[in-house]
Amino acid sequence: MYYKAFVFRWLIIDESDRLFEVVEGQERCFRSQLAAVYKACDGKFTRRAFFSATFSYEVEEWCKENLNNVAMVCIGERNSANANVKQELVFAGSEQGKLLAVRTLLQTQFDPPALIFVQRDHIVESFRNGRLWVLICTELMGRGLDLRNVNLVINFDLPTSIISYIHRIGRTGRAGRKGRAITYFTEADTKYLRSIATVIHQAGFQVPEYTLSLKPLSR
Repeated sequence: MYYKAFVFRWLIIDESDRLFEVVEGQERCFRSQLAAVYKACDGKFTRRAFFSATFSYEVEEWCKENLNNVAMVCIGERNSANANVKQELVFAGSEQGKLLAVRTLLQTQFDPPALIFVQRDHIVESFRNGRLWVLICTELMGRGLDLRNVNLVINFDLPTSIISYIHRIGRTGRAGRKGRAITYFTEADTKYLRSIATVIHQAGFQVPEYTLSLKPLSR
């Protein structure tokens, strides 16, 4: 069944900032497709709305260039972490150290259900290069799913952006509930550490003091 775009009463874009993260080329990138969809839904009575738990400056610039008479509604502090989630930043020394830390946690302080996030860029590279033939992966768990009663989120691998961190820990502490998020890091994570530590600190939780004075990641 086909509909003419101008008859739509609403155009709703959820997780809108996600559409700006992956660029496949000027003609195929998500933002170009989004601009085409937006311009097609140009009915006189069509209302357009963009929603996301985070709002990057890149998205803000796009909205200024492509949208008319924009009104922004921000609930809470922009791009801030949920203060209902007890957040911990733990130095584990090495990859093996992270494994030991997780095992200890599961044996002593485990409060299920829990999610463990990993980020394995070198696995993806191996897949691209043909050294790995089968890759099982998902980014689905980081956004969009309302998983009830998740008590614990473990960032086994440090997120590479504030937005990714906020969405990951947002799997717990939902709808006013309390939650806990533990983020492990090693010396290899220094590049992204300050931004994550700052978000945790601003939410009112302690982090190693030196992590707040590391060299900031340039935009």
